[in-house]
Amino acid sequence: MANDLELAAVALPDPTRPDAGLVLISEWHTQGREEQERVISGVMDAWENTRLPTAYLSRYCLEGSDGRTILNYAQWTNSDAHRAFAANPQNQQTLGNAIQSLFTAGPPGRYTLHRSIALREAAVRYFTTASYDTEDPATARELADELAARSTAAAPSELIAEHFHISEDGQRLYVLSAHEAEPAETTARFRPYRGLARRWPVAT
Repeated sequence: MANDLELAAVALPDPTRPDAGLVLISEWHTQGREEQERVISGVMDAWENTRLPTAYLSRYCLEGSDGRTILNYAQWTNSDAHRAFAANPQNQQTLGNAIQSLFTAGPPGRYTLHRSIALREAAVRYFTTASYDTEDPATARELADELAARSTAAAPSELIAEHFHISEDGQRLYVLSAHEAEPAETTARFRPYRGLARRWPVAT
């Protein structure tokens, strides 16, 4: 591994970590379980073998229970640091090419965490996602608050927490929900699979 000892293999994302000023989210759709596992392993190997700046906090691949989908979730301290890292020709040549050789995908959505609600203490075994188009940041915040209030008032028994992310342009709300057991609904379900996270708080 090219990275320092502050980074460790961690499968379970922590959306609430306070040092994250940018969250990158994308969902990929592979052809089947074999490709799903190959892409996850290859992507995480590439990140583990890249020297990462201190602004990098975490990067996770979550495995879709359908055997095809991959949820990518990454955290950085700020947007400018990530843009500088992504624009670096060396990183484009090594990390970028390594990932594109495994899976062709567009850029991830760029978000900040607006709020989280914790409903109870339990081990997280599944995540589900939902996204909503919104007109602007104010509309996105209002919708997030409405959804949070609804979940707090009448949450399914397996729901542990919800995390509400708003895109940088304010035109999308992305909700990541944590569950103790596999949800009954037919929406995509993701299991923690593999990640690389910086221990926090980061030493200065």
